[in-house]
Amino acid sequence: MFWRTIPRAVNLAAFISILLLLLKLFIFNKIPEPVDGFHEIGLAFEAVLASVLASYVFYLIVVHFKDVREKKTIYPFVTRWANLVVQDCKTQIAGFSKADPAKLDFQTLEKQDIEAVFARLEPNGEAPLVFWQGGQANWLQYFENYRVRSLRHIDKIMAQLIFLEAPLVALLMKVQDSTHFSSIESLSRVRLNNDNLATFAGAFFEYVQACRELDGYLKTHAIHSASD
Repeated sequence: MFWRTIPRAVNLAAFISILLLLLKLFIFNKIPEPVDGFHEIGLAFEAVLASVLASYVFYLIVVHFKDVREKKTIYPFVTRWANLVVQDCKTQIAGFSKADPAKLDFQTLEKQDIEAVFARLEPNGEAPLVFWQGGQANWLQYFENYRVRSLRHIDKIMAQLIFLEAPLVALLMKVQDSTHFSSIESLSRVRLNNDNLATFAGAFFEYVQACRELDGYLKTHAIHSASD
């Protein structure tokens, strides 16, 4: 992790500086001074290259090492929270089987699979969720429950933003800004007269795709939590 996370531009600057310094020491220094003053220019150039390398070493020891150590401390928590976002999506899909005989798989389901199931679910019908204060949730409240849960996980992750990789942030934002989340937030508080959830199928599938991308990133980068 230490070497892989060094910015490419920093490594490139150090590599070019080493290359130029070696050329200066072993090739250019052996060439007679063509014009008066070139020797002094060469010394100044050499000092600049040496300062770049010294800055590189300082960055590795003082800045980068500290960042890597802090990331190593915080990433187990980030990993756990990110996997919980994915797990919330998987749990919702598994919940459909309690109200519909169709078996949906998180990794392979297609939009038409969601459409078929949602066409048989009534917005105000009972979902597999019981409120802690009593009462059965309907399907919109079911979605809202997991939306709030996922956003809490994402908020915890974003609180550690300075330690996060940009692709992970982008994938989390894709889940957070999904049409499914934005529509459920407002509709969960009203009673719809729709016969089914068919109009929500497209947005929910978009949300599933965002979670699958997040899941794929976590697996590819080997930062799944031990409990997953």
